[in-house]
Amino acid sequence: MIDIIAGGRFPVGWIVWTALVSGILAVGFTVTSLRRRWIALMALIAADIVQIFIMRRLFPMTPAAPAGRLIWDAIGSLAGISIGYTMFILFMNATATRYLRAHTEMAVAHEIHRVLVPPIRHTIGGYEFYGWSFASGEVGGDLVDVVDSDGRWLGYVADVSGHGVGSGIVMGMFKSALRTRALADSSIAALLGDIQSALMPLKQPNMYVTVACVRGRKGADLECAVAGHLPILRVRAGVVEEISTPQLAVGMFAYATFVSTQVECRSGDVLALMSDGLIEVFDSEERELGFEWAKAELRRVANRPLPEIASHLLDGARNHGSQTDDQTLLLIRRVST
Repeated sequence: MIDIIAGGRFPVGWIVWTALVSGILAVGFTVTSLRRRWIALMALIAADIVQIFIMRRLFPMTPAAPAGRLIWDAIGSLAGISIGYTMFILFMNATATRYLRAHTEMAVAHEIHRVLVPPIRHTIGGYEFYGWSFASGEVGGDLVDVVDSDGRWLGYVADVSGHGVGSGIVMGMFKSALRTRALADSSIAALLGDIQSALMPLKQPNMYVTVACVRGRKGADLECAVAGHLPILRVRAGVVEEISTPQLAVGMFAYATFVSTQVECRSGDVLALMSDGLIEVFDSEERELGFEWAKAELRRVANRPLPEIASHLLDGARNHGSQTDDQTLLLIRRVST
């Protein structure tokens, strides 16, 4: 088309070279734009400008157009446009198909996540429970759950490493394995060991699960275990204490063993189990919200109803900065002896 504008005076070599380079650069522009590689895009534009000046010097225009040149220019232009348009449509169809397939899979995964991690609001054997988990994407890797039977219960918050569908699958396996063993007579330490044995052959080597869990029954002390997770916070009479059992996360190493500890819980005590996404929030100046903030806020609002405490913590995190990780919280309060 440029040759038509010039009256057909460009050499054939220049036309062929320009057509090839223009096609390659057009594909390069598309690829770099889709992948947001702006430096590569700028380099392509610079290369296009440079090659135009070089080719002008190597192939000077002839004083007159060869016979029939404009007809061949027109045929070539129409053929090039037709081929390019056809390839563009094929590209768009393939891209749209992949997008729709991925979108459908993510929608299904999101629905599975919603079913696996519903909001928690129970009262069991003298204890009140309230919790939720808000994923940072379509599929989260956090779990919050309470399992109960005949006045016995197990509440926990778990965080699967990574994000996306892979983490969601491991999350589902973890919940299934835990629920099938949760109310056995063995300790939480033995429970975590059994879950690790079940998960190790099924997950990717770099995936693991951090967990904080509490088990209790009416009128007895609680059993707690923390594996690679944030400490459990206990609020009693305005004093916040950390409860932890420093040990490896579940599924990190096959040889890992686990321990648990007994914790006293009096009437009115509040326990808080949370994931790091709730406190690892940064403001515009990259200042982290932090675990000490959570402890201070719990100390201040521990006497309020559990839904109000949870809303207060969530609002504080959201006001501090944007959510970048799954945010999960489980609150437990002893309401009777």
